[in-house]
Amino acid sequence: MLYDVGMITAPVGPAAPDDSLELSLTEARNRLPELTETTIRDGGIVYLTRYGRRVAALVPADIAENYERMEDAYLCALADEAKTDPEAPLSTAELLKELGLA
Repeated sequence: MLYDVGMITAPVGPAAPDDSLELSLTEARNRLPELTETTIRDGGIVYLTRYGRRVAALVPADIAENYERMEDAYLCALADEAKTDPEAPLSTAELLKELGLA
C-alpha cells in the first residue's frame, strides 16, 4: 500500500482487504503469542480496546517502520519549508508546538 507523505495516516490507492481484528486489552493480553504470530504471518491489524474504545493497535513491524519513515519525511518537508519562509525562523520547539506535535 502506498502512502501520501503529506497525509501521514491516509493511504493512497485501493484499500487493502479488512484483515483487522478488535479485542479488549484483557483478551489480547491472554492471547498475545497467538496474536503476534497471526500478525506476522497474515499482516493483519489487531485493534486493542478499553471499554469498547480503540486505544492501540498491534501491527506488523514493516507497517510501523513505514509510518515512522513517512513521519520523518513529513517533518523534514516542514522544516525545509520553514527554512525558506521569509519571516523570522522559529526554533524547533516553537515549530513543533505550532504544529501541535509538542
